[in-house]
Amino acid sequence: MHNSRMEKNLEVSGILDRGNYFGEGFRIRLDEGSIAEVSAVSPSGRWSDCIAVPGLIQTHVHLGQTLFRGMAEGRKLLPWLEQRIWPFEASHSPDTLAVSVILSLRELFSSGCTGLLDMGVLRDTEVSVDLLQRSGARALVGNSLMDVGPEWLTAEPAWLKEESSRIRHLCGGSVGYVYTPRFALSCSDAVWKWMSGIPQAARRTTHASESPDEIAHPAISSAGGNVKFLHRRGFTGPSTLLAHCIHLQEGEVDILRRTRTTAVHCPWTNLRLGSGIADLPMLVSSGVTVTVASDGAPCNNRLDLAGDLRLAMGLASVKGTPSSVPSGIMFRSVTTTAARSMGWSDTGRLTEGFSADIVLLRPTEQEREELELAEDPCRYIMEMPWRERVVLTLIGGRTVYDEGKFPTLPPLPMPVSAARREVLERAGNLPGNPVSS
Repeated sequence: MHNSRMEKNLEVSGILDRGNYFGEGFRIRLDEGSIAEVSAVSPSGRWSDCIAVPGLIQTHVHLGQTLFRGMAEGRKLLPWLEQRIWPFEASHSPDTLAVSVILSLRELFSSGCTGLLDMGVLRDTEVSVDLLQRSGARALVGNSLMDVGPEWLTAEPAWLKEESSRIRHLCGGSVGYVYTPRFALSCSDAVWKWMSGIPQAARRTTHASESPDEIAHPAISSAGGNVKFLHRRGFTGPSTLLAHCIHLQEGEVDILRRTRTTAVHCPWTNLRLGSGIADLPMLVSSGVTVTVASDGAPCNNRLDLAGDLRLAMGLASVKGTPSSVPSGIMFRSVTTTAARSMGWSDTGRLTEGFSADIVLLRPTEQEREELELAEDPCRYIMEMPWRERVVLTLIGGRTVYDEGKFPTLPPLPMPVSAARREVLERAGNLPGNPVSS
């Protein structure tokens, strides 16, 4: 990991933890990367006008897609994948993948994220693992598992197994492994049989119930729905995260609740690709574990988790009422609840004994005055423009972002424009020229 500062004390004007805001002034004392003590003080020093929050956790993101932002527009999910995203992913080189991952981490760290789950790409995943480890990020990373689809983006199950084992052994420290079959229709029975045999405690994730076209496919419709399809293959449970969960069929909400499977809500993607709106109030009231995530930059345009929360809260008011999902539940969906879904027991809170995964926001003077009488301080803070307010991000007490600087990230191996042109050119040379559609 590149050199970066280890913080010892943070004196701040307020703390937001578990959805409760305390504005009296605090000192957060750090020791060997953990929170040793939180005490009331009259704050002074560089951060005295800041609000401390736990680092946010992205439970579904595609680091390898950030390079393609703005290059896949005006399509619904399946054409978006087949004509743009899959050809681009297949055309990555180690250097272009590195550019994408570094750009992603810059955006995540500077918008308050300290943890993430990366769905990965088919090949060269060691590039992502290396950069995540060097950056200090807290992460789960997988290599995309796909053996049904275009030959340039799929591999035989035997190769996928070998590659998964290789990547899993490269993980370590704050970076763990997650099994990432792409989605139901991109994996053969052989892959799902393999998935059914992995240890129950192993983290696993896939896309589920995202598109009406997907749900209408005979393999899914005959199973009674995407969640039922996965459940019959052992792909549910407390170690499982299912992204989207929009088009749930009868009985599937109960499966999610009973198995304690996490439903990952990706509101911007769902709107941008015209997939629909997940019924967040219904999921929450039914007792389903729910988190919120950004998904990939080409179907969101930003990796700004606070911005995703803001949209999720607005859409919840449409699906239910403005009070259907309390702001505390929403905040915990990207902190404590997200940490639990990822298998992390020592992050997501600002309290003694937890890892010092901390973000500092610096409100404007007007925002500080408004916050004094805000009826819901948690929602007010979540709806601030975080990309303009985050000034410091720590992971395990180590500085990964400091007012425009990224001390743990290496420079880009090539210019962004050159990397984008390189990927586009190679994608145009794939068999059948899928990007010409």
